[in-house]
Amino acid sequence: MGLSKIILNIALSIVNVFTFYLRPIPNRITFISLTSDKLTSDFKRIYEALEKENVYELRCDLVVFQKSLWGDFLYFLNCLKQLVEIKRSALVIINDNNYVISHMKPKRTKVLQVWHACGAVKKFGNQIRRQYVIRNYDAVISSAPYWKECYAQAFGVMPGQVYDCGMARTDNLLNQKKINRKIIQFYERYPDLKEKKCILYAPTFRGNIIDGFEIESLDLDKMAEELEEDTVVLYKFHPLLGDVRFRNKKAVAVNTEDLYVLMQISTCLISDYSSIIFDYSLLKKPMIAYVSDLEQYKKTIGLNIPYEQDFPGEICFTEKNVIDAIRRLPDYNYEKLYEFQKKYIIRTDGNNTSRIVKLIHELTNIKKGAN
Repeated sequence: MGLSKIILNIALSIVNVFTFYLRPIPNRITFISLTSDKLTSDFKRIYEALEKENVYELRCDLVVFQKSLWGDFLYFLNCLKQLVEIKRSALVIINDNNYVISHMKPKRTKVLQVWHACGAVKKFGNQIRRQYVIRNYDAVISSAPYWKECYAQAFGVMPGQVYDCGMARTDNLLNQKKINRKIIQFYERYPDLKEKKCILYAPTFRGNIIDGFEIESLDLDKMAEELEEDTVVLYKFHPLLGDVRFRNKKAVAVNTEDLYVLMQISTCLISDYSSIIFDYSLLKKPMIAYVSDLEQYKKTIGLNIPYEQDFPGEICFTEKNVIDAIRRLPDYNYEKLYEFQKKYIIRTDGNNTSRIVKLIHELTNIKKGAN
C-alpha cells in the first residue's frame, strides 16, 4: 500500500469516527461516479425512471479527475465527501469500482453496482492484479446468467447477488424511434457520410491503471487504401486512450459521437476485447475481430469467454486479414451471431430499466406509492 492510500485511510477513519451519529435516510439514493461529471448512459436512464417513481430523494456525486498532483488532492477530498454521502444514503449506485465502499462501507447502506459494460471479454476487477480488493457490494447488474460466476469473482460477491436484469442503456439501442432522431442529427454534422458504407472500428485499451494504458490499433491509414470508394471507417477509441487520429480521409474520427448512433449507422463492427461486441450483437450485424496480440493477451490479462470458439465473426491478426474479412462479409455466418447474443446478452424486450427499478425497490424496501 502506497503512502497516499495510508494517508487516505487515516483521514477516512477520522471522518468515520466524527460522523458516527449519521444514519441512512430511508429513501435517499446517491449516484456516485468518478468517470463522468453528468448523468449519462445507464445512470441517466435509471435516475429518470426513479424520478418518475416519486418515492426517492435522489442525489449525485459525479466528477472526473485528471491524473495529476492537483487531481489526486481533489480525489482525496472527494473520498471524504463520499463517505459522508454513503453513510446518509439507503442505497448507493455506482458504475465503476469504488475505493471508499470497498474500504469502509457502512453496514446500513446498500450498494448496487451498475457496471459500465454489457459483459466482460477480458478479466477485470478482482480477477487481475489491482491496487485494492473490491468488496462490499450488495447487488450487481448483468446481461445474462453466463456472467454470474465471473462477476462474482470480479466484484467479490456471491453468484446469487448478480442479477441478469440487463443494462438500462440497451433500452435506448432498441428504441428505434429515439435512435432515428439522433441519426438525423448525426448526418447533419457529417453529410458526406450519408451515402457511404460505414464500418465502425471500436477497440478497447491495453494495460491497466497500475502499469498505464496502451493501444493496439489497426493502421487505418494503410488499410483505408484497400477499401472500396464508397466505404469509410469510423473510429472511436476508448476514452482512456486520448484523442487518436489518422490522416486518410476514409478514416473518420468520431470519438465524441454517441456510440449507439454509430452502431446503428454502421454496416459492420471491427473490435477486439471490448464489451461493445455484446451490445452490437443485438443489432444482428456482422462483426470482425482484430486481435494481433491474442495469445499474449490470454496469458497476461486473461479472457472470460472462449474467444476463438464464440466470437461471431472472422478473427484477424493483420490489416490484410481484416480487408479480406470485409470482402467476405456477404458470406457472414449469422447463425453463430444469433447463438452468441442468446448466450451473452439475453434481454431484448426494452424493459431492462424497469427490471432494475424493481430490484432497487427490493433493495431499499420501498414500493411505488409508499409516500
